[in-house]
Amino acid sequence: MENAFPHKVYHLPVYRKALEIFKISRAMASYFSEGKNIMEMDLSANPRYHFAGSLVNESLQLAPGIASVATAKNNASRLRRINRIRNAAKNLRNYCKKLEFSGVKELEFLGMLRREIQQFDQMVNDWTYKK
Repeated sequence: MENAFPHKVYHLPVYRKALEIFKISRAMASYFSEGKNIMEMDLSANPRYHFAGSLVNESLQLAPGIASVATAKNNASRLRRINRIRNAAKNLRNYCKKLEFSGVKELEFLGMLRREIQQFDQMVNDWTYKK
């Protein structure tokens, strides 16, 4: 593979935003689940813990998704990968809603993440239409 990945993809604002969303999701999930690790969250019977783990798992798909779009060889592949990114962002918004309904009291954290996801969506749109 080309050595272009670190130089071109890593510096893309949309890629950096994806990393930022992952960091925020991970910190929120840790806080909401009282410090449990991802495996414990996924196996938990507590819906809040489960949704928090799913939030992290979904956010983990964004940055590699951006990298895969940037390195896609044809338009059909690029479009499939962009759709996966958009679905992951949609799922993140749904997990925020589920966390809210599960009784999370720190709604300002969820609002902050939602704003980041909204910015990410706009960045993805701007980036994909530029390509």
